[in-house]
Amino acid sequence: MAATGSASPTLGISVRRFLVPDLPTAEELIPYLRRIDEARWYSNFGPLVRELEDELRRILTKADSSSTEDRIYLTTLVSGYHALEVALRLVGIKPGKKVLVPAVTFAACPLAVQHAGGEAILSDIDPVTWTLTPEIARAVASRVQVDAVMPVALYGVPIPVSPWEAFTRETGIAVVIDAAAAMEVQQIPKMGLVAHSLHATKPFGVGEGGVLACRNPDLIEKARQYTNFGTSERICQTNGSNAKMSEYHAAVGCAQANRWGEIKRRRRDLLKLYEYYLAPHAESLSLQPAVETSVVSLFVLFLRRPIAETVLHELSSRGVATHRSYLPPLHRHPNFAMLAISSVEGKVLTAETPAARRHGHMTHSENLMSHLIGVPFHSFMSESDVISIVNELNRHLQVS
Repeated sequence: MAATGSASPTLGISVRRFLVPDLPTAEELIPYLRRIDEARWYSNFGPLVRELEDELRRILTKADSSSTEDRIYLTTLVSGYHALEVALRLVGIKPGKKVLVPAVTFAACPLAVQHAGGEAILSDIDPVTWTLTPEIARAVASRVQVDAVMPVALYGVPIPVSPWEAFTRETGIAVVIDAAAAMEVQQIPKMGLVAHSLHATKPFGVGEGGVLACRNPDLIEKARQYTNFGTSERICQTNGSNAKMSEYHAAVGCAQANRWGEIKRRRRDLLKLYEYYLAPHAESLSLQPAVETSVVSLFVLFLRRPIAETVLHELSSRGVATHRSYLPPLHRHPNFAMLAISSVEGKVLTAETPAARRHGHMTHSENLMSHLIGVPFHSFMSESDVISIVNELNRHLQVS
């Protein structure tokens, strides 16, 4: 690694996008597409779907420290969103039920609650981890009805499961973990469900797809039935939908499984480059807490001064793609303005509360808007790309 210079190298095209999907090439897909041609099986739990599920189970099991007696069960779905919705239905969310969701996450979380028939409560986040914690959930549940909690592995950084298992044992409240971009690194709890996304933008991407995993085989069997119109042997047994993964997406998934080790290596090498070149600027910024435990999905930095808006604008003007994924927080989205919100102390405000007071109530979520910036991170970046970004960033931090 070379030392950071005073001038940035020419900005390459690879930094003009903050995210570039890393999916199999046509050549890597051809063997699997030929298998589809030979089998003439295109959907409805075909051989490639089953093969992909077996491979994903091996990936999740290999990364898990639990005993082999407590195995992992999973099913694939058409999207990560559907994995969330099905999980909520499995834990009993329906009209009249309430689900606690962090305000800093993707809109799919409260939408899944709404489409399952429940009502989301948007929670402020812990200022250290930027996540919804069991302590916050306990505080909210002590004041209002909470039937389930949806903690999020933000930007692909896994969350500890032991505290959430203790939360469920103590309260009886179900937990559904949105681990959209945390494939392999998110541990599967003994109690609760984990939803993954296989969207093209995720480290393990297939285009569109999802995975629902847990330790309970009966729940996964119910989930699989739900994704196939609630049918068994072509007889509709229960309420359901059409959320099955096709053989074509499974073909991409099988090819992607062959590439997974290399994908992880490239992303971890890129993280090390960023860590090295950002180290001299530790007084001005910090990385996401525990980012080293992830296979980095979106790369975000916390600026110690509240100048995120200015720095984002300046970097963009210099051709560096920036982003503010999951910001502004969900309580600022028009579609969720009718939802109740909760502070970290558990104090809940309703939709009738004036907007200015609602925003002020969500202290830590609001604070991230002034301090958090996202910069390019993808498999096609070089060391010179990282140097140029860090130099541009440093220049604007000094001026701002």
